[in-house]
Amino acid sequence: MTVTLLMPCRTDEPAVEATLGQVQAAWQHGGLGTPRLSVCVNGAGGADAPIARALRAWSAVQDLPFAQVDIDTAAVPPFDWSGVRVLRTERPGKARAWNWLRRTTRTPAVIFLDADVEFAPDVPAALLQALVSAPAATLASARTQAIVRASALERIQAVPYAFPFENLSPQLYAARTDRLPAAIPEDLLDPERWLELIVGYRRIVHAPGAIVSVRLAATWRDFFRQRIRLEQAKRQLACEYPGLGGRGQPPPQQGTVRRHYAPADLARLVAYLGLRTVAAAIGRWRQRTGRVEVAWRQATSTKEPR
Repeated sequence: MTVTLLMPCRTDEPAVEATLGQVQAAWQHGGLGTPRLSVCVNGAGGADAPIARALRAWSAVQDLPFAQVDIDTAAVPPFDWSGVRVLRTERPGKARAWNWLRRTTRTPAVIFLDADVEFAPDVPAALLQALVSAPAATLASARTQAIVRASALERIQAVPYAFPFENLSPQLYAARTDRLPAAIPEDLLDPERWLELIVGYRRIVHAPGAIVSVRLAATWRDFFRQRIRLEQAKRQLACEYPGLGGRGQPPPQQGTVRRHYAPADLARLVAYLGLRTVAAAIGRWRQRTGRVEVAWRQATSTKEPR
């Protein structure tokens, strides 16, 4: 199955070169065929932004064809060729980047990956194989794992990641292109959760052993920035797309969750749920007072160099 790797990426993403190194290692591992990478770089900076130059330089080192298109001003045809292509837009938003990447790709399968994650070289091929092995599946997901530093805040945040939830990892997943929706609504705060619900959990499989690692918020400000956004995203989906709720994976029973954790982690889980409740209350207050634009502010401590 021919596949294209698709990466939505902000212009201020500091870790893209490390991610590109992992992409190259995945191609060298095998199982992905001819190298095809499409990156949508969105945000201020233009074609001469450092990240655009980094992508051009990386493609030259890999001896791959390179193309760059400003999608704000030019008509963009579908692509189906090997190499690296960059779609540039001044408009931010992951859903908008996702839409352009999906619209301009014609390979039977795609792999979406975030620009600030870590994964082993065999993971992309494992996702593709999981999709091939499950003909009825639309999505094949990795499992998200937290990279935990020493702080108590990060140990609290890491607790939910330790439970094997069956949800779609927003950081790394494969898809059959022709079964994806034509577009994701661009005002969504959590576009991958919407995608997960639209597809339905019965058409999502997980690749055994496929792990994608993410960095957690290192500061209270960034923790609440992320958590409030997620709580507002839940409320947005419940209010604007009420029929989708039943399409998600049923939550695990409380007893199953309690048996999974050691006593110290259960205490951290209680603390986490308390913090999440506070974040949800702040999110509801912001929506009532019309301060929804605050949700688009990005956490920065999750982007620290590796």
